[in-house]
Amino acid sequence: MNNFLTIFNKNIILLLLTTFTLSCCNKDNDKPKTEIDQLPPITKIGANTAGCIINGKVLIPKNGAQSFGGPALYGLNISAGNNFNAPIIGDDYWQLEIANKKDSNGAGMILYIRNMQNGIGNYDVNQSNGELYIDGPNNNQIIAGIKENGIYKTYWSGTNAGEIKITRFDYLNGIYSGIFNCTLYNKNIPSEIIQVTDGRFDINVATLNQ
Repeated sequence: MNNFLTIFNKNIILLLLTTFTLSCCNKDNDKPKTEIDQLPPITKIGANTAGCIINGKVLIPKNGAQSFGGPALYGLNISAGNNFNAPIIGDDYWQLEIANKKDSNGAGMILYIRNMQNGIGNYDVNQSNGELYIDGPNNNQIIAGIKENGIYKTYWSGTNAGEIKITRFDYLNGIYSGIFNCTLYNKNIPSEIIQVTDGRFDINVATLNQ
């Protein structure tokens, strides 16, 4: 399989703010109120779908457009560390971004698994340090960014915050599927809690964003 690893800027604020800053130019493209976002089905076929419910609101990936032109801002992205590949498959971090980069008010989420050597199975979500890629914590984490009414908030996972369950780990075909749920807290106001439920993803690396 072709090496799919991508190293991005580690700054979490820049990563998640891209979801909203550039999408503000797309207000006219927001869906009519009569259209309701719906979660995709839970699959394990490499359908390149993902989504979850955050405090009762559906989050699904939506592509945005850059105000100065250029390629689309993809709402579904995957990356992994340099040592994720052979000879020890999964021996590094694996990271998935699910973000609404189209609507002016929306959300973005990062699922971060520190090491995926175990393949299929349950991965407990614990305390976030607010960093990504090689600077992420020595445990699994979930980070979310939500913008409503012009106010942007960042949410981190805490100790025993939830679980990411990998249901398909197919390195040879580049297909990674799973489900997840967690509780996150506002990093600036820890008493403010959000619930992430019914999470699912089904990724085919070879065809993602093609």
